[in-house]
Amino acid sequence: MAFARGFKVLSLCFALIACCAAQKGELTSTAAPGDKAGDRLPIFQRGLQSVQVAATTARPMVQVGDPNFRMSTGEEMDGMELTLVKYEVAFESLSLPQVRQIWPALDRQHEAAFKKVFAAFREASWKPRLGLECAIPKVTAETANVDCRETLIYGNSKGKSKDVGPARVAILLRKQSSGWVVGDMKGSE
Repeated sequence: MAFARGFKVLSLCFALIACCAAQKGELTSTAAPGDKAGDRLPIFQRGLQSVQVAATTARPMVQVGDPNFRMSTGEEMDGMELTLVKYEVAFESLSLPQVRQIWPALDRQHEAAFKKVFAAFREASWKPRLGLECAIPKVTAETANVDCRETLIYGNSKGKSKDVGPARVAILLRKQSSGWVVGDMKGSE
């Protein structure tokens, strides 16, 4: 029975990553408000221009509309990192309303995938831990493209843990008056 639940959750996690992919055409405190996870690793790997998941010839997953992108400023990166930490916290809290706060244009396909994954975690009583490790964002006008590695660790009440990833994920952030929000997320195959 526990194996079946574990397999179901693992399958749904891969489904969420696949959902993103289908659309493809030092320890510091970076806690977001309400973050129960405490200290987190920094999301942005300052000094890296791209994130390497495996030794492959990777091509960009999200194309920037304007080829004249620029590297983000420190202030912009702080705002983007706060948004990504809020995403991690929302996922770990299994809270679709929190996901919607930082991803206001969440489409039905992604929303359905989140609902399934969150329901599976609740049913199995597993606490997920999402991790993002991202290269320095590339900015054009009011958007930023972020190339990341996403890992997921979860465990059951008996203390056994499972790791999923790393999976390569491209995140499109949009600047709004209130700060940065997620515009889209696409995984790789």
